[in-house]
Amino acid sequence: MDAPEQAPMPLPPGGGHDSGDMSASMVAIMQSQVEDMRKTLNMFKVLAVAPPDVDPNIVMSQASVPPHADILVFGPTGSGKSSLIRTFYMALHGTREVPAEFADRITVKDTMLNEGTLRYVSAIVKPAKLDHRGGIVSSAIMCHDTRGHIWMDEREQKQLDMMLLGHVKDDSLVQQRNYRYARLLWEFWRRDVDLFPQEILVRKNGIQTKPHALLFVFDGSKEEIPDGEEERRFYRDIISMVREKGYMHPQVVLTRIDQVEAELAKSAGAAGSGGEAMDPELRLRQVLDKKIEEVVMKLEVERTSVHFTENYHSGLADAAEGKNASVDFQALKILMQCCSNADHFVAQNLHAPPRQGSCSLQ
Repeated sequence: MDAPEQAPMPLPPGGGHDSGDMSASMVAIMQSQVEDMRKTLNMFKVLAVAPPDVDPNIVMSQASVPPHADILVFGPTGSGKSSLIRTFYMALHGTREVPAEFADRITVKDTMLNEGTLRYVSAIVKPAKLDHRGGIVSSAIMCHDTRGHIWMDEREQKQLDMMLLGHVKDDSLVQQRNYRYARLLWEFWRRDVDLFPQEILVRKNGIQTKPHALLFVFDGSKEEIPDGEEERRFYRDIISMVREKGYMHPQVVLTRIDQVEAELAKSAGAAGSGGEAMDPELRLRQVLDKKIEEVVMKLEVERTSVHFTENYHSGLADAAEGKNASVDFQALKILMQCCSNADHFVAQNLHAPPRQGSCSLQ
């Protein structure tokens, strides 16, 4: 069954991306919504309440319910995956800094090096809260960052398959080939050790080690998203595969609204003052909507599962109050949907596993 979608929240002008002309009342409304989402996420507990489409009479065994919601973040090299995870932390905790240990785990390298994150590594966005007896009051929320995809080949697809099965240990170095030739594509990777070294494989796996929600991140400032026909086929196949495994509503995040806005301003300036110029806010909305619709069509995902956002980066932390509220709002909205999807996935796996292949895309 489909996971329930979060009820839509009213957005500020432009979908929450820009606050240059935002009124004080609009900023106050957005900040109030941000605080409400923070409270909800800080109290979030996996399967505290059975999802609407799961039999409420079923008694959830606390021993079998994971103490965390695990969100797997997936996407091309340089798309902003690590920055998005950092933004989740900053938005949830209302801070403009992240702890040193968190920063060390979510390392952003120069994308010109074409490597990005090297490890399959988890970062705790929110730790679990325990009572005096050690019982879980609220669950941890963690994100697993993955190395960016460069070559779009069968090995990368099967590496994701292993992660979805919960076979790969946290903080593992993920090796990938730095070459690609057509004559190598016949390779069929039959064994786990052909995908990952034996020492980083989990011996016992299950719902405790599997990711519970999936998040695909793309650079929204690119002209084409995904970037080219090969990348489009690769990610559409991946989304089809994850649906077969029960991840029915993978979320898609397009980053770098600020870069899209800057490019539009540059092109408007180059066009000169001839004729009546279109309102910049309206023009930006149209461009963002068009990009989202193209992603929906190319990847065959629901419109409600695609989000356009801006990550915190150098300089933004000191931006206007409304700008920070806008970034927080979008980040927490995405995080809440991921937690809802995680709840649904855990419930289905514990009590009503989906039939393989029944919901795959053709």
